[in-house]
Amino acid sequence: MVAALAALATPAFSCALPHLDLPEDNSGLDIKLDSLSNTRVKATITNKADRPLNLLKFNTFFDDGPTEKVGIFKDGNPIKFDGIMRRIQTFDLPISAFVPISPGESIEREFDIASTSDLTVGGAFDILSEGAIPYAEANQTTLTGAMVFKSNALQLKIDGEMAATVARAIQPLDRRSDMHVCRNSAKRKALMRALRNSAHLAGTAASAAYRNPRKVQEYFHTTDRTAVRSVAARLKAISRESGSTRNGATRYACEDHWNRCEPGVLAYTLPSHNLVVNCPSFYNLPALTNRCHGQDQATTVLHEFAHAPGVHEPFCKDHAYGYRSIRRLSTRLALNNADSFSLFANAINLRC
Repeated sequence: MVAALAALATPAFSCALPHLDLPEDNSGLDIKLDSLSNTRVKATITNKADRPLNLLKFNTFFDDGPTEKVGIFKDGNPIKFDGIMRRIQTFDLPISAFVPISPGESIEREFDIASTSDLTVGGAFDILSEGAIPYAEANQTTLTGAMVFKSNALQLKIDGEMAATVARAIQPLDRRSDMHVCRNSAKRKALMRALRNSAHLAGTAASAAYRNPRKVQEYFHTTDRTAVRSVAARLKAISRESGSTRNGATRYACEDHWNRCEPGVLAYTLPSHNLVVNCPSFYNLPALTNRCHGQDQATTVLHEFAHAPGVHEPFCKDHAYGYRSIRRLSTRLALNNADSFSLFANAINLRC
């Protein structure tokens, strides 16, 4: 069972490196998961490197937001995640985005897995986590690498009735609410331009998937016809959604009324609500980058739409971010990885 879970586990912490090709270190972190009570879990993070590090908190155990910290499985099948998926900028990060850890130091973090997944059925569950936590050197904020880790597999016996009493991190949204309506003219203009550019990038990339097997192999590690059709279908769906400003499957907010943004976060998606939200940092990005694997507004929109089940199912996770990391994914994971699609579209557009 552990081997099967390892094959399915979401490497959630590779998701903070949208365009950096950072070296990976396999020796620096030890992650131990322990059960505290029913659905409450403790993660102990130990720095086994020979130097102090500044670990990035976003999308890791240090993230206070309802992000995916572990993979949860029942009978070998993954449990749906109902939290948020965020895209993080990789430059000018504030010191508050990091957690310092000295050599030999252990830091504990607790979280409740029932706050972001429905576990009311109860019974036996398995959890584990693997991935890479990005880091800067001590007292620095420039990302210089990523510490690869894999936790222990933890078996839980969950009381479904008790799990039902845990407050959900994401509350139901009022479909009649107009908070997603963009009233700021400058932000509305930027968003509409980003949507148009996303539609173009995704549409062009969808066509290129059929014509350019070398690029499909590079980003998705296969040229199988079924896989190529899958890549093209998702990109076509994203292109359609990007061009559907009135009757699309998603709602897109140009401002954060749900208080999930913070410095360093570009945008986030609530898959359970098909809602995409831009953060203030989104508007500091160029409309379109001229740099291979760079960040811009258009590919941020494309990336976030890949997370929305209303656009295309199954919706993408954040198995890995950045060109170097996505090259290491299996075909199965690459075909379900949001950044693989945004990087592929960027590469097709710039002829990388």
